[in-house]
Amino acid sequence: MGMRMTGLVSGLDTETIITQMISGHKTKVDNAKNEQTKLKWKKEAWSSLNTKLYSFYTGALSKFKSVGTYKAKKVEASDDSKIKVSTSNNAVTGAHTVSVKQVASSAYLTGDSLKGKAFNTTSYVASENADVQVSDLVDAKGNAIDLNGKSFDISYVTKDVDGNEQTITKTITAQVGADGTLQSMIDNMNQSLADEGINMTVSYNAARGGLEFTNNTATPVKDAEGKVTGYENGINYTLKATDEASATALGISETGVTVSRQTNDTGDNILTMNNAFNVTKVSDTPAAVTGSTKLTDMGIVNGTTFTMKVGTGSNLKEYNFTIDQNTTLSGLAKEFSKMGVAANYDEKQGRFFVNSTESGADFDFELTADSSNALTTLGLDAASATKVDATDAIVVYNGATFRQSSNNFSLNGLNFTVNDVTVTKDDAGNIIKDNPIHLTVSTDTDTIYNAVKDFVKEYNALVKEMNTLYNADSAKDYKMLSDDDKEAMSDDEVKEWEDKIKASLLRRDDTISSLLSTMRATLNKSVAYTGSDGTTKNYSLASFGIVTGKWNEYGQLHIEGNADDSEYADMDDKLRKAIEENPDALIKTLSGLGNQLYTSFQKAMKGSNLSSALTFYNDKEMDTTISDYDDKIKKLQEKMNKVEDKYYKQFAAMEAAMAEMQAQQSSLSGLFGN
Repeated sequence: MGMRMTGLVSGLDTETIITQMISGHKTKVDNAKNEQTKLKWKKEAWSSLNTKLYSFYTGALSKFKSVGTYKAKKVEASDDSKIKVSTSNNAVTGAHTVSVKQVASSAYLTGDSLKGKAFNTTSYVASENADVQVSDLVDAKGNAIDLNGKSFDISYVTKDVDGNEQTITKTITAQVGADGTLQSMIDNMNQSLADEGINMTVSYNAARGGLEFTNNTATPVKDAEGKVTGYENGINYTLKATDEASATALGISETGVTVSRQTNDTGDNILTMNNAFNVTKVSDTPAAVTGSTKLTDMGIVNGTTFTMKVGTGSNLKEYNFTIDQNTTLSGLAKEFSKMGVAANYDEKQGRFFVNSTESGADFDFELTADSSNALTTLGLDAASATKVDATDAIVVYNGATFRQSSNNFSLNGLNFTVNDVTVTKDDAGNIIKDNPIHLTVSTDTDTIYNAVKDFVKEYNALVKEMNTLYNADSAKDYKMLSDDDKEAMSDDEVKEWEDKIKASLLRRDDTISSLLSTMRATLNKSVAYTGSDGTTKNYSLASFGIVTGKWNEYGQLHIEGNADDSEYADMDDKLRKAIEENPDALIKTLSGLGNQLYTSFQKAMKGSNLSSALTFYNDKEMDTTISDYDDKIKKLQEKMNKVEDKYYKQFAAMEAAMAEMQAQQSSLSGLFGN
């Protein structure tokens, strides 16, 4: 909206007059905004309560309905230094004995130290010249390369007698004898190029360690003094290896490379292949062994295969790894670690360390090699390495013997962690004394009692908050604040005012009322239980001392005899007594009522057109209404703006008319004056 200059002629406060005239429209806009804000606040309040309801549903209520909650067991051991025992709900109540004859262990192989040993190292470097014998050439990894008979194609485009373009392809083969040199091979290739009419030469680039191709097809252009000023004509050659073996040997890509015609003196007509021809270089001085030391430098034959057998019987797995010229000690350890074991070469200790990944005889391993000196050289042979075989844990539980691959296992609902044997053995390994551990399994009354106590605490906190929201004071005397209202108040006063409105938004909320009614009604029900004597009796929470309090607590629960509840602490502790003397009736009643309430919650937060899944309130409906308010506010604002613009135009017309009248009066006054 542009700046408006009004009231200059009439002297009227047009801005104020128009503001008053459109006040009715502005009130409608403000009211819509306020209703939208209140709805947003209400959604925030419900979202917070929904989080607490869902947390109760998945936490305290879920545990309360579970039968396993009321079957908690505890175990006491005569000695927990050698074996630790915990229980599950399935543990059998009563006395038990357990002896540990053997502890489960992993297999360990510790290699002999290689510190102090030294070996001459090898590397693979580009040949210094082309006089080297082809049979001595290797690639960058030390693998022998076979150049004899390897071929590549040369293609170029030319024109026939009719001026039509055609592609010519020639094949050049590298010919070299058994004792031939790289230079003799290059000479043969150059001769073949000349014979095929290919105006290109081949040479050896020692700096790059590869063949160098020079395109000589362009014609130099000279000035009057004979100085070359440029190049003309010429053709491009495309080189392409005939197969993968040729590409590897000659260093020429199977996909093709281009040797361009010459256009200047910068060497653009020269193409050099990268590092195809290397020779083996052996250091003059022996180097100390490190993780980077190559196995072949240590005298282990290239191609030696190491075999790792892991497990026994039908569980036996066999792994193999074959070394090459570049396999290092650290690299070998990494390969071992891919063979069902964990391995490391420790440079500081100069040793291999290999161990099974799990304890037990089924995970023992054996390392062999097909080269007689390989394991000896690495300090991994039986004579120099230290091998500890894997063992199973052997326990005797209530007279029966069990073998376990791990020191952590379960038997008859008891969970064991073995730390040491309970037997004494002589030098021959014979058992001469056994000190079995005695176990007593019983109902864990305290754990069950505390689980019920925790549920009551969570339930009461939720019920209290829901009732506070439902019975909140009315805020009918607190209207939504306008911007002018807020400017006249402090920040604390604004917050206190708005908090009063927010606190009342869920007052008398139907959904809260329905949930509270369901919760109270469900937990006030009784459950029929038929005992071992065949008689049926109805039980409720009150039967076990779980009762409701005063009327103004609106259904909160108390446990009679609960030491933490001063008003009920001196009463008979029916709950603890039932846990110890009547557990089946307790389980049937508490889990039964818990399941009913759990099912009611599931139904209450089932998704619909009005609400999302896992949501107790109509969040979708609220979102739609909030969005509708956006449209309503926009339309009301546009209508107000139109009315405002109309009034400004009318006042502007009045100002213009008055200005014209004043001008006419001034003119007449001038005439009479003259």
